[in-house]
Amino acid sequence: MLEYVHVLMRVMLVSERTGPEHQHVIKFNPLDFHTLSMLRTAPSLRASDMADGLGVAATTASSVIARLVKRGYVARTQNKTDRRAYDLTLTTQGRQIAEAIHSQDIRNMELFLSALSGGDQDNLLDLLGQVAGRVEALETDGAAATRTST
Repeated sequence: MLEYVHVLMRVMLVSERTGPEHQHVIKFNPLDFHTLSMLRTAPSLRASDMADGLGVAATTASSVIARLVKRGYVARTQNKTDRRAYDLTLTTQGRQIAEAIHSQDIRNMELFLSALSGGDQDNLLDLLGQVAGRVEALETDGAAATRTST
């Protein structure tokens, strides 16, 4: 099983690139792609929410955000209700890249799942959902335990 997981992880990491029209626009970095993807689905996030969503330290998220702002893919604006906080949104160019990444992800999933029949695809998705739910619960429990111990 571990061998299969390694193959899938390698393929997924290699596949985290944009389509031909956007290739080489930004240097390959999975956190950049995940950040753009998160902002695609949640158009306005705070940096702390971004760090939590990425599962990284606030300093790491800050570096990723600064890089994407510098490249013109993300805009940082002061929050209207909390002047100490900043909201992150995609720029037009950032949205184009995020959409290209999403389209490539869909094509990759369709290709991967094409190895299975419809019923097997449903079974796999159900099982993966159970695993993802368990991992998410463990992360939530771990985060809660960390908060209570500090």
